[in-house]
Amino acid sequence: MKEILPSAWRRLARLFRPGKGTGLTRTQVGSRGERAAARHLEAKGYRILERNFRVTQGEIDLVAFRDGVVAFVEVRAQTEPGMIDPVRTITRRKQRRVIKAAQRYCVLRDVQRDGLSTRFDVVTVLLDAGGRASSVRHIEDAFQVSTRAF
Repeated sequence: MKEILPSAWRRLARLFRPGKGTGLTRTQVGSRGERAAARHLEAKGYRILERNFRVTQGEIDLVAFRDGVVAFVEVRAQTEPGMIDPVRTITRRKQRRVIKAAQRYCVLRDVQRDGLSTRFDVVTVLLDAGGRASSVRHIEDAFQVSTRAF
């Protein structure tokens, strides 16, 4: 299957802006989505260790912990159900950046010494017209470190 040309992709993306119809900016949609994702994870028994962990290698939206597992969580928020599953919007390039940031987090926080396992999760959040979370979905182990990624 041929890939969509970059210019066509940009035109399509304009049709499905994150805050379309709600009056929210892209930043507000992301921020509300991350808060809803954190609340959802906490309700499932996770402890949020970090929010928006940034290093030069990349960014991790949420770092959560439960049952000896450190989960590096990518949050995808949207205001309208899209034609594309939000999980599919996490490109290989984005995965590599999250993986590199997670590796840096593990070094800085000495995660390996503590014998903890790690994984990469995705939380998708659908916001209603009022900007409140109407649907939250948590996908555990959504992608993995691959030797081909580097």
